[in-house]
Amino acid sequence: MKTFTKVLATLTLSLSVAGMANASSLIAKDNSVTTKLCMTAATGNRIDMQQAIKSSRLSKSFVVKNIKCNEQGITEFVAQHSKSPTKMNALLNQSLNKGQVTIQDLASL
Repeated sequence: MKTFTKVLATLTLSLSVAGMANASSLIAKDNSVTTKLCMTAATGNRIDMQQAIKSSRLSKSFVVKNIKCNEQGITEFVAQHSKSPTKMNALLNQSLNKGQVTIQDLASL
């Protein structure tokens, strides 16, 4: 029984060390608004991301269309590095999914 416990402990320790070696860590290059938005997006916290966008005074559509993180668009960056990419990209893409409105003058018909 002691041998089994030792083997299991060694295997668990080996796998956890290998997992830590494969984990990528992001380091902020500077304190710019875009860097803060990228780092916040990578955390996967939607509330923090909403507050970061609000404090940056940028619109969500501007962030999605113009912000680059590590030479990638922010949605691609989130898909690669975020802890919850589906939820974060859903938040970012809300502004892009709005429909269009057309106005028709009924009096001229």
